[in-house]
Amino acid sequence: MKGYQNSSLEGLEVQLQAIKDNRGVLTFSEVNSEIPFPVKRIFWITDIPQGAKRGGHAHMTCKEFLCCVSGSFNLVLKNMHETRTFFLDSSDKAVYIPEGVWCSLEDFAPGTVIMVAASEEYSREGYICDYDEYVAVYGNTL
Repeated sequence: MKGYQNSSLEGLEVQLQAIKDNRGVLTFSEVNSEIPFPVKRIFWITDIPQGAKRGGHAHMTCKEFLCCVSGSFNLVLKNMHETRTFFLDSSDKAVYIPEGVWCSLEDFAPGTVIMVAASEEYSREGYICDYDEYVAVYGNTL
């Protein structure tokens, strides 16, 4: 299988450009600059109940670019060699999630808003939602 399952999870953090003035802060990212793929889908995650976890899956071919628009949470990524936790608490921080990486979102602050840009349109068949299946597809993990 292709993807980052055998590559380091280093270097996936992205510092976004933010322009601040007396009108507020404008933060942005651009395809082929901060977002390393053409975007085919954008979605938001809001109204997350206390104690909820999101994610708990890997994508077979889809790549994602994730940022915390408001609030904070932990993004946990796993591959064949390591587990990394990214604390996202600012709209100018983002993380690139390659295909073949198991991800979980947890420990949400109240009012957290997450924006995700994806390289593919939604397809249920492109997800691995069972961790045992993920291990069977990609091999032994941590």
